[in-house]
Amino acid sequence: MSWKHVWIVFKKEVKDMIRDKRTLISNILIPIILMPLLFTLMGGGIEKMEKDITENITVALAPSSNTEEMRNFAVNELFVDNPNIKLIEIEGDPVEAIRNDDVRFVLDIDENYIEKLENCQPYSVTVLYDQSDTKSGGSFGIVASAIEQYSQKVVAQRLVDMNIDLNILQPVQIQQSNAADEKGSGNMMLMMILPMLAAILIAVGGIPAATDLVAGEKERGTFEPLLTTQSGRMSILLGKYMTVTLFSIICVMAQLIGVFIGSIVSPGFLTMGGTGADLSFYIPPVALLLTVLITISLGMVFAGVQLAVSTYSRSFKEAQTYMSFLMIISMIPAYATMMMQPDDVQLYMFFVPLLNAIASLKMVLGNVINYTYLGIALATSVAYVFISLVLAASMFNKEKVLFRS
Repeated sequence: MSWKHVWIVFKKEVKDMIRDKRTLISNILIPIILMPLLFTLMGGGIEKMEKDITENITVALAPSSNTEEMRNFAVNELFVDNPNIKLIEIEGDPVEAIRNDDVRFVLDIDENYIEKLENCQPYSVTVLYDQSDTKSGGSFGIVASAIEQYSQKVVAQRLVDMNIDLNILQPVQIQQSNAADEKGSGNMMLMMILPMLAAILIAVGGIPAATDLVAGEKERGTFEPLLTTQSGRMSILLGKYMTVTLFSIICVMAQLIGVFIGSIVSPGFLTMGGTGADLSFYIPPVALLLTVLITISLGMVFAGVQLAVSTYSRSFKEAQTYMSFLMIISMIPAYATMMMQPDDVQLYMFFVPLLNAIASLKMVLGNVINYTYLGIALATSVAYVFISLVLAASMFNKEKVLFRS
């Protein structure tokens, strides 16, 4: 093997990939444009939904409760402290009005509520709403809280009238204290999204390059002449291997650039519609370096596997079929661990390919850093890189695989 020949093959393959405008557009340019667009659409939708749930709550009274007295009670007592809850008039069946989105809630109040109230007896307020509707389900807590606030005001007034201290109702006061590290508590969405994206993109980012560099050349008839040059097979393999690895890393970087731009254009996506979340966080330099190395080594593992699959394939189409399974393999652990928090990461995950990169990213993003675990993840990743290279080399050296038809 000659490193000079490796470099020549690498430069040649990189130039060929750069000349392919379709590959550059679909794998680099489109993600940079698509991610901000996705963030804008989804972030705007989340913000609009959140605003609609909390600010545009419409309530009507059932026909049996729709009297002047009941309307005054609802406006001036029940919802007086909640200007976001608006009382409206409806005609016809209240159930149909809810189903047709004419109103979100219909209240049915006991007709003799005044008598029960004066006698200190409980009376009921029935809240009719569509539990299958997202807006109604989200707003129900606000309406129920408003009714509960009114109930507490009545209780407080009764105690005052009886000269009883209001503190009798609060024997215990709950004080909240957050034990989470402030440096890693403001980026919950990033801990969910970035490890998943990085794992999937690292696994599939090099597929176009790997498919074209061996199976594609077989189909075009340029692979056999390449083997007759002065470059040894291992030099050719390493040159192509470096190209696939570089291309997969560039694809991931393009996606992450798109995520970064999207978070600036529409921060509401990462805060799930909230406006007060702090997305700033800190990663120690050593932990960041180890995580980057683990991620790169994961790309190298998949580059070796992809080259082995491409070498085994007879044609470009067959290689694409086989590569689709790699996408499924990467998506299963990525989505399975999406909701996992840094404290839930287990030791065994750092020994498993793909999971070790996901677990490392979750740890550093959550600022729950264990350098022993990161070291294990890097060591196992290096071992998997060696295994994937051995697999690719074995395929490259088998004549019956290399030239099968």
